[in-house]
Amino acid sequence: MGNRVLEIVVLLMSHIREQQGQLENFEDITSYLKSNGYTENEISSAYSWVLDQLQTDSEIIINESRSQNSFRLITDSERKHFTTAALGYLLQLRHLGLLGDAQLELILDRGTYLGPTPINVDQIKIIVESVLFNESEFIEVGRRRVYIIPNEDGQVN
Repeated sequence: MGNRVLEIVVLLMSHIREQQGQLENFEDITSYLKSNGYTENEISSAYSWVLDQLQTDSEIIINESRSQNSFRLITDSERKHFTTAALGYLLQLRHLGLLGDAQLELILDRGTYLGPTPINVDQIKIIVESVLFNESEFIEVGRRRVYIIPNEDGQVN
């Protein structure tokens, strides 16, 4: 779907949290998004995805059963594979209810397989999109999945 759709999904989920579970003011939010350069297609895709998740009572969006007393510790090894900003972004998505425990583990696992370079926010978004939107941002090499993640110079790892 793309980074821009993920950005809209995060904005919508933030709005839903602020409105205590309600998604209201479609026109105002849509106008705001259009004025910030998002296309009708991107906005529609994000709304459709969020509404689909809400209607199916997805664990990703609404996870009332998760324990309020437990939390995931990031290991020293994982800290080496992600920038502080990338880990903060993942925690934000977890707080918004976009990532369940299994999705967070999957994203952390996939990120650690990418190599020694710390994964930044733009790179982690590619992995998040592949998990949330069931997209394949990787190619199969032998029995390993290799993610197509550009670095700061636009080169693919």
